[in-house]
Amino acid sequence: MTEAEIADYLTLEFPRHAFPPDFAQLIHAKTEGSPLFMADLVRYLRDRGVIAKSGADFSLRSRRMDFSPSETESARTEVDDTSSQTEVRATWTLAQTLPDIERALPESVRGMIERKIAQLSEDDHKLLTCASVQGYEFDSAVVAQVLKLDADEVEERLEKLERVFAFVKLMSEAEFPNRTLTLKYRFVHVFYQNALYAGLRATRKATLSRDVALALEACYGARSASVANELALLWEAARDSARAADYFLQAAEHSSQVFAVQEAVDLARRGLAMIEKLPDDAERQAKELPLQIILANTLIATQGYAAPEVEQAYLRGRVLCRSLGEAVDALPVLGGVSLIFAVKGQLKASRELAEEFLEIAKRKRDPAELFGRQMLALFYFYTGDITQACQRYQECAQAYEPKRHRHLTWVYGDDVGMSSNAYLSWARWISGYPEQAWRDTEEALRLGQEVTQANSHAFSLHAKAFHYQCCRKRQEARLWAEKLIAFSEEYGLRYWSALGNLIRGWALVEQGLADEGIEESRAGIAVCKASGMELTQTIMLAILAESYVKAQRTEEGLQTLNQAFAVVAKTNEHVYEAELWRLKGELFLQTEADNRETEAEGFYLQAIVTAQHQKAKSLELRAATSLARLWQRQGKHEEARQMLAEIYGWFTEGFDTADLQEARALLEELQTQT
Repeated sequence: MTEAEIADYLTLEFPRHAFPPDFAQLIHAKTEGSPLFMADLVRYLRDRGVIAKSGADFSLRSRRMDFSPSETESARTEVDDTSSQTEVRATWTLAQTLPDIERALPESVRGMIERKIAQLSEDDHKLLTCASVQGYEFDSAVVAQVLKLDADEVEERLEKLERVFAFVKLMSEAEFPNRTLTLKYRFVHVFYQNALYAGLRATRKATLSRDVALALEACYGARSASVANELALLWEAARDSARAADYFLQAAEHSSQVFAVQEAVDLARRGLAMIEKLPDDAERQAKELPLQIILANTLIATQGYAAPEVEQAYLRGRVLCRSLGEAVDALPVLGGVSLIFAVKGQLKASRELAEEFLEIAKRKRDPAELFGRQMLALFYFYTGDITQACQRYQECAQAYEPKRHRHLTWVYGDDVGMSSNAYLSWARWISGYPEQAWRDTEEALRLGQEVTQANSHAFSLHAKAFHYQCCRKRQEARLWAEKLIAFSEEYGLRYWSALGNLIRGWALVEQGLADEGIEESRAGIAVCKASGMELTQTIMLAILAESYVKAQRTEEGLQTLNQAFAVVAKTNEHVYEAELWRLKGELFLQTEADNRETEAEGFYLQAIVTAQHQKAKSLELRAATSLARLWQRQGKHEEARQMLAEIYGWFTEGFDTADLQEARALLEELQTQT
């Protein structure tokens, strides 16, 4: 609360008061603006007569109803007048000066809390201290078990501590899984819980934490995982690092399944901190491995697939697997390292690990075989073998069964059914089947929204936005990019938010906001690159280059394409190479070079040859349309018409998409010109 709000409170609580102007300021300083402690302090001053009424504390107005009907109206009026005068004289004032009040009050909120706690009896102090160990919220049954008291006695004392001292507040009645009844309380303010907990000596704190943890485990039994976070903190305080690490793992797994991604990261890190306190032996390594895996998976969502900490977690996991040998399942780590190699642009190394992964999974008949098959499809997609990619992703999508494969989501980064459909949609669009691609995108979205994992949810939103960008539907692309950004910002998914910025930036350029859109797209690419992401750089740079074409910022566009071709040479990522050649032709036509048309023609022809080699029909259509438009300008109407008609005639669907509509309009123009 501000000083002004406290002054308003005093006016409402003490009408017609005559408090000094600095009184509200003093209360604010002593309570730090906390409404709870402000009210406590005002009550404290009133109870001790520091805030008091001056004058007669009664009202004659209420006696008016006692007049008999025979009383005259003048008598009534006289009493009314007297009543008003009496009420005016009864004023709230301070019985002491402000300096005297300030000297008598504690220095701070902490002092107020300590003073209030000091008023407790020894037994009540012990009871609340025990409660503070469980936390801000606590159970009467747990306190009774730890202190070895009757449940009825504890409940009665807590009722008094609520009613008389206002330390705690009853929330609800409940029953533990072991059928024990309990009353769920919370401290009226977390300051009380903190102060009581801080007053414990180290040894006593550890002992009480152990006893509370054991009591909770007894109450929850086989369902202890539902309070894993609470138990992890208690065993940490009890200095039992092994048990704490186990519960931090369970808590991290639970958080990752309810979109609490950053919380899952923090819990996994705390679990690993507990591991460091254990002897370095096989038991410790076996506890560390799943924590490294869950840390890597949650960091993928928050920082991106190529983030350094993701790589470190998987590489550490690989060391642990080698040390533990056959005693552990090495597939999650092997798959993770394969993924790291892929996103770092080391596609050949990624493929080799994926093949090793697939061989082991097949031998073990592990459901994770599907992830291995997907990783091989990823290799073919990015290296430009679109036919192989389509076939393999379709097989993955058809083989996916939620009951058999959905649990892999929290081991391998995302829902393999969702991501297989997403990649299948992109491969099919490139292949020239936009309507089939749309259906695949819809399936990816459905699966992504079904699973309670933030990374899969964001991935599916991106699939939708990117599909619209491919089809050049700017309004829809912007809408879904903004949905992706909103979701990603809510859950702290920087990588996915950046991809949303890239697509929204493109849409803004298409809507005429060139400078704003290009700046946003560049910022999105910068975030992805800073995370270490090499994979998909050619696609992202192609989208940015297209915006430079639209804005006629030629030099920047050519520099962007130089970066993209450097990535192609470095990583062997050819999936969008045809589009890069086409865009280079578009940009070169905007230059002042004398040979610009000759050079552009060569780039368009290279784009067509590349697309034909990859069977990338959508990219071939774009390149053919650009070349036909150039030939039209040069008067080569018949050559342009024949060349464009051939690729246009190949298509059997998607005639409402921008690329096919543009090609058809150009064909009609060429027809009239020939």
